[in-house]
Amino acid sequence: MKNKNNEERKSKKENLRQIIIWPARLMTIIWNFIKEKLEFSIRFKLSLSYIRILFGALITAGLGVVLVFGTLTIYGKVSEDYSALSQILNKNNVEDSDVRYYAKEHKATVLIYDYDQKLIIATESELDDYGYKRFISVVRTNDTIYLGINRSEIYSGIPVKVVIYSDIGEEIATLLVISRIILIIFTLVLFFAIISIAFSGRGIFQPIKEMTQTVKDISERNLNLRLNVSGSKNELKELALTFNEMMNRIEDYYNRQKQFVSDASHELRTPIAVVQGYVDMLDRWGKNDREILQESIDAIKNESENMKELIEKLLFLARHDKDTFVFQKEEFSLSEMLLEIAKETHIIDSSHKINIDISKEVPIYADRNRIKQAIRILIDNALKYTPADGEILISLGDEGDDIAISIKDTGVGMTREELRHIFDRFYRSDQSRTKEKGGHGLGLAIAKIIILGHGGKIKVKSKVGEGSEFVILL
Repeated sequence: MKNKNNEERKSKKENLRQIIIWPARLMTIIWNFIKEKLEFSIRFKLSLSYIRILFGALITAGLGVVLVFGTLTIYGKVSEDYSALSQILNKNNVEDSDVRYYAKEHKATVLIYDYDQKLIIATESELDDYGYKRFISVVRTNDTIYLGINRSEIYSGIPVKVVIYSDIGEEIATLLVISRIILIIFTLVLFFAIISIAFSGRGIFQPIKEMTQTVKDISERNLNLRLNVSGSKNELKELALTFNEMMNRIEDYYNRQKQFVSDASHELRTPIAVVQGYVDMLDRWGKNDREILQESIDAIKNESENMKELIEKLLFLARHDKDTFVFQKEEFSLSEMLLEIAKETHIIDSSHKINIDISKEVPIYADRNRIKQAIRILIDNALKYTPADGEILISLGDEGDDIAISIKDTGVGMTREELRHIFDRFYRSDQSRTKEKGGHGLGLAIAKIIILGHGGKIKVKSKVGEGSEFVILL
């Protein structure tokens, strides 16, 4: 029996403990939820800000209404009482009984003092301690509240100080009723406003949720995904458009890099395969066959030079893409450099006519080696696609405010389709012809990078069977 009673007492204590602990746990959960939302949820922060602003506005408006209404009501009551008393005091032959009758009729207390603060008249009152008050005073009894004011008057031809305590209990009661009504209305307004703010926030932040989900779905396999901007006419549309433009650039850069790696791998695969083939042949038969040995050495040497040239071009493009390439600029004579290139071209190639037309001395501030590289690329390109005994014309002049360097050939020319792609990396305008002439399709891309890096431009004019002209404007 005792064990049963002990168990019941323990059960009651446990229930009591749970009853006490449960509100604390609930408050802890609510506080943690609010804290988490405040830390991670912009929507929740904005909602709280709106509610705080609304709550402040309602409190300010309510206090303003109460204060204005209370001031006007009480002031009107006191002014009315004092005005009625003043009319009595200003009568001829006013008697003390008139003042006492007024006080009884208006439920007021009237005190009249001379200027030495000596009490002349004091009407009956429930006030225990009224005394002489210089300005405004408030006295509270068990039943009501009195507001006292001090004014100067003339009583029986004598200047006096009149202190009148008006009963403002009814006005205070009315003010309390109005305050309760305002509190109830404002509470309801705040309740529905909180609900409205919560639901309106969901609509406002829905586009952000969709954007976030779209961004999460973007990967290297679907770089073509873009944020939806239809129907948006606010700052989010500008953000989405900016993001989409960024993704367009990233996708384009990624595709170019992917194509670049693929093309570079392809270009390196061929010479490596050739070298590997000749090494295998040397291993099998070339050790004792001098003819095979020499052929293999020449081929390996040629392919090594080819790979070296390709790797140098790839390194140049890689430095440019990473924005680590720096031009070493100096002042030099462009005219002398073109004459030097023409002389070197005569020595290297005697099967073409190399003509030069330079009318004046032109100094320039640029990277001499890179400008020479770009011009050399254009001249080599002209030599490749101009038949033997064809003509290459190198000229220097002016075109408007620019210096114009022209490399014109009498070669096979290019179609419009080829002209649109000649500056693309690894592009070959004619596969069969390129195999014969060599090259990797990187020269013109490098030349364009050099010229654009100097703030210049390249113009191309070409017609099939009539040759091509490249014009560098600096």
